[in-house]
Amino acid sequence: MKRAVITYIFGRGKELLREPLVVDKDIEYICVTDQKDLKSKTWKIVHDDIKQAGCTRDKMVYVKYNPFKYTTANEACVVDGSIQIKASLRKLFEQLKDKDILIKQHPERTNLYDELQAWVKLRNLPKEYITKFEHMSKYYKISLTTKFLLESCVLVFKNTNAVQELCESVIALMKFLGEKPCLFLSNQCCLTYLLRTMHKHVKFDWLQQSLFFNRYKHNTHKLNTR
Repeated sequence: MKRAVITYIFGRGKELLREPLVVDKDIEYICVTDQKDLKSKTWKIVHDDIKQAGCTRDKMVYVKYNPFKYTTANEACVVDGSIQIKASLRKLFEQLKDKDILIKQHPERTNLYDELQAWVKLRNLPKEYITKFEHMSKYYKISLTTKFLLESCVLVFKNTNAVQELCESVIALMKFLGEKPCLFLSNQCCLTYLLRTMHKHVKFDWLQQSLFFNRYKHNTHKLNTR
């Protein structure tokens, strides 16, 4: 079983490349970046400008939901730039077993509606974004206030057709919703929605992030304790 960890660094000064504190020799470590001079003792640096992406954050989303473009591994753990590996990831990958994905529950909010409201307030997400989600939820007869909300800073994927189709749907849904100028803000909302509707057949389990990773505030060495 071939396994990989993938991270991404786009836009100079936007994020730090965090070296793993523990390295598993049988796991491949890949960093996708648009920076030609980025170097690492552990991460294999892969250069990709991802010209089809609209902005730096779109590039991050592209890598997050296209991990097997960059590796021939059977399983891939995708971490964003706020994450540092602090322990062996063998047990994390073993948790996949008969699952397609491992995902983390959101640490602060519990449902899609509250998450969307937070983005409207904190990141100027257009209010019509919530309206679109409300219309979609009526079609599938689900409630946006149901307690189910994911966080996407760490995702563990198995290379299956179900996962590939889910990832394609996340990107397609973000484009359909038409968020401007970037798609990044909505990716975990779209992932949450799709796992409750069109892709509820995808088998997932919860991951315990604190066992394997430190999380920092973006582009700093300050731990994020949430």
